[in-house]
Amino acid sequence: MNTFRGVNLRIQSGSKILLQGLDLDLNAGECLALVGESGSGKSLTALALMGLLPPGLEAVWQECSDSLSAKAMVFQEPMSALNPTMRVGRQVAEAAESALGLSRSAARERALAELQRVQLSDPEEVMRKYPHQLSGGQRQRVMIAMAIAMDPQLLICDEPTTALDHHVAFEILGLLRVLQRERGMAMLFISHDWDAVAEVADRVVVLRQGEVVESGSLEALLNRPQQPYTRGLLASRPPEEGKPSRLPTVQDFLEGRLPESAQRPVYSGGAVILKLRSLSKSYGGKAVLSDFDLELREGETLGLVGASGSGKSTIARCLVGLEQPDGGEITYRGTRIDRLSAKERRQYAREIQYIFQDPFSSLPPRMKVGELLEEPLIVHGLCKNSAQRKDRVTELLQSVGLAAEDALKYPHEFSGGQRQRIGIARALTLEPKLLICDESVSALDVSVQAQVLNLLNDLKDQFGFSYLFISHDARVVRYMSDRSLELG
Repeated sequence: MNTFRGVNLRIQSGSKILLQGLDLDLNAGECLALVGESGSGKSLTALALMGLLPPGLEAVWQECSDSLSAKAMVFQEPMSALNPTMRVGRQVAEAAESALGLSRSAARERALAELQRVQLSDPEEVMRKYPHQLSGGQRQRVMIAMAIAMDPQLLICDEPTTALDHHVAFEILGLLRVLQRERGMAMLFISHDWDAVAEVADRVVVLRQGEVVESGSLEALLNRPQQPYTRGLLASRPPEEGKPSRLPTVQDFLEGRLPESAQRPVYSGGAVILKLRSLSKSYGGKAVLSDFDLELREGETLGLVGASGSGKSTIARCLVGLEQPDGGEITYRGTRIDRLSAKERRQYAREIQYIFQDPFSSLPPRMKVGELLEEPLIVHGLCKNSAQRKDRVTELLQSVGLAAEDALKYPHEFSGGQRQRIGIARALTLEPKLLICDESVSALDVSVQAQVLNLLNDLKDQFGFSYLFISHDARVVRYMSDRSLELG
């Protein structure tokens, strides 16, 4: 049987050990999952197996036996991994040419066959397109086709469904499992999403800060985890039923704190502050929204859930003026926003703020955090002098669990969860009444996600916000929302 066996992998940068003590056993036809938070060493392991570690990092196996010599990798973000200047068909064909030594015409036939195999409709048309002309799910299928076109014995999947909506993600997971079994491939599946792991894995290894915490069969780790860290990762997910006042975090389990049993109070109602009536929007002649209605009340969290392309983010962008609807009306506190005076529009811009999905790309990298938070205060003339602005910045940072000295740092100096907290702090700067959370936790580890969701609920209790909470994750929407709408 084709196998890979590696004992005690160590990855280091100079004298700094980034990962140590990992043993891997992979058999043909088997899926092993690596689970853990960001920084645990999951992706480093994948890059080491592929020989793609960046300069300065060294990987050493104490003992290694590898008959799974042909390897391919499906990356987390296909838009970054695919060449934007090459048509999709050429990219898939090029992979087959380089790995299998096929002629150009034979490689094209192989590419077409693999695009059909990953269930892309009209693969001939897809062959002629560039990556930006495809949806996220289509791009991920192209990445899988490119990998399997190389006829690998080991397929490495690094967070392949993190950015996809629930329905598309599980289509991709099902496809991976079918392809793996049909071709007898071994698969190393890397994720922080237990639902995804449960769909594909046979065995699981849990990593934390570069060390193995626990390993075993999928069934054993899901139902009988032995270590507090593993139990914390599992418990951090929003529950299928009920709304506990706080989600437990990994740190709670590491410190021996029992999860709270209290439930969040039921929303008691309030005045309608936002109305959308018969809203419509089209792109390139294709209707994204048609006669859409919505009402949001004071102090309410309204969830919008739906697949990619269902119009969730389009609604949010219309609310803040980043898009103009083709028809219908938006009314805020009884006044249509397209009839607001200049003074009223300025006030409207203060009262409705946006928390974006990706806090790294939405925060200017050349501005310090303090400057990011001071800028809205200066634009809207809310503080009289520099001293007052700095006091306000300190207050904002502390309100989201960060320290005053963090004002002197740049966004790249923070983790993903910390950057999201900075994005929330920036949205709070102008003391808004309505916060739009557009996939604001979808890219976070489950443990960090739990921290941010707890923070959003704490801030709502403290300031009485209304939330428009947008996500493709039905479980998160169910936990956070007083009421929800599903877009088709």
